[in-house]
Amino acid sequence: MSAENPDQPESAPRRLTIESARQQANAAYRKSEFILSRAYGLFRDPAGEWEQIRAEQTTIPNILIGYVAPLALIPPVCDLIGSTVFNHMLQLDPAQAVLRAAITWIVSIAFVFLLAILINALAETFDADRDDLAAQKIAAYSLTPSFLSGVFSLWPPLWWVSLFALGAMVFLMYRGLPILMKTPVERALGYAASVTIAAAVGGIVLFSLASCAT
Repeated sequence: MSAENPDQPESAPRRLTIESARQQANAAYRKSEFILSRAYGLFRDPAGEWEQIRAEQTTIPNILIGYVAPLALIPPVCDLIGSTVFNHMLQLDPAQAVLRAAITWIVSIAFVFLLAILINALAETFDADRDDLAAQKIAAYSLTPSFLSGVFSLWPPLWWVSLFALGAMVFLMYRGLPILMKTPVERALGYAASVTIAAAVGGIVLFSLASCAT
């Protein structure tokens, strides 16, 4: 059998495979760049970023898949790593631990979707406009601090730092509701606080049920 000539051009299937991998890498890079840019914009200039979000043409599935799903991976993955490194061994066997992380990820995405339904349902109570897409934007982007705070799970003793993310969530929602849901400014804080309290209770129930699944 003759040796392959290194000077020969790559075969078509190999070129297609390499090109496909390159495109996927570029797409992943652009997505991560967008997510980081969005998170930075929300912290740096909330009002300006919310105005940009309001003008964006998108869909609810795009928000959930393109923004929420990648961010929602941070808490369960970091928790899995932190538990493994600092506890030296997982309380669950590895298969169960991975399953729990996967369920947490899926539940987190569902939680954002349900939070948007809650925001929309409460709109008229606070003299705001009902808008499914705007409510989903509020839910997804307001939870950015909560998802990012998942990195503190890498070192379990720092779990309490993530509590500040709750305050950041209320603040971002408070700034975004008047822009996206047309909420009167004087009622925005009460709206944001009501949604946060309801979300906290619902989240505890939802994630408790998810933990029982493993």
